[in-house]
Amino acid sequence: MTREDPTSLQLPLPGSQRILQIKQIPIVLLSLWLLLLLIPLSVSIVAFAGHISESAVIASLHQKPSIKQSISSPTPRSTPAPMPAPIEPFPQTLAAQIATLKAHDRLFYQGNANLPEIALTFDDGPNPTFTPQILAILKRYHVQATFFDIGRLVELYPDLVRQEIAGGHIVGNHTWSHPYLPGLSLNAIKTQISQTSAIIQQVTGTRPLLLRPPYGSISSATLTAINSFGMTTVIWNDEAQDWSLPGTSVIVSRILQLAGNGAIILLHDGGGNRFQTVAALPAIIEQLRARHYRFVTMAQLVADAHLPKPPDVKATPTPVPSRNHPQATPVLWQKQQERMVVRPPSPRAEHRG
Repeated sequence: MTREDPTSLQLPLPGSQRILQIKQIPIVLLSLWLLLLLIPLSVSIVAFAGHISESAVIASLHQKPSIKQSISSPTPRSTPAPMPAPIEPFPQTLAAQIATLKAHDRLFYQGNANLPEIALTFDDGPNPTFTPQILAILKRYHVQATFFDIGRLVELYPDLVRQEIAGGHIVGNHTWSHPYLPGLSLNAIKTQISQTSAIIQQVTGTRPLLLRPPYGSISSATLTAINSFGMTTVIWNDEAQDWSLPGTSVIVSRILQLAGNGAIILLHDGGGNRFQTVAALPAIIEQLRARHYRFVTMAQLVADAHLPKPPDVKATPTPVPSRNHPQATPVLWQKQQERMVVRPPSPRAEHRG
């Protein structure tokens, strides 16, 4: 008696089912043959598709960016205009330097006394709190101004500087960290200027042509350094000491008292709490316009320096500050020349200019 293996138990198939199995053998073999035939074809199709995809990627790398892509670039790209050449030979004494720079339109305390135009200038920004408020007021009144920005703040708040440019304003150099320049070496002054110009150009695509020394303080070394970059020095002849928070009405009164043809007004959008400056700005604009002054950028003021007096406009002379007025110092620079002694700013004047 043979013992059955339970793991290999097979039941006998009826005859019809055996015939069916025999007939299915060619079909299975045909399926296997078709499968082997399709595998290489599939591989070829995948490879061809990959080649097309790779070609498309390579081609896209050589395509020019669209206009929309160019506009959305975070940092504007432009071909920098050539900087003006330094004045050579450049004098050694401060008095001769001032005279030479003024003769070449490279130093301004005020603009054209024949024209009823005024330049609003703002120092010590950009500031994330007050600069946007000042920009909004200028936009509301359709006024273009000049911002003398500090380099390290330009690096911190580049979008604010781009907003200044987008509003049609001029951005000038106010050094990297707002030091007292006459107390620095010539090389240190050059570093303060060059680093600031570089970051402004990086952010805006334009290298600044104007520079305002902190506190309005100059020396022979200061003017030598500025001239080496071919830049124009801008001081001022109308200010309200808004940095000292004298009150909104006082700021307005002081500005209006000194305003005149070609006035360069100094205000601040940074360096401290500037809420009084923001509050005073609309009244300053409205009342000066009521006196028929027009507001221009410093670039326009410089360009108009030698225009003749219009025949139908009566010139309004710019008042000369008295010796007791905080703005007397730049006037004394011009009058005293060689005898001028540049003093460091007082602790209270930390954010002046």
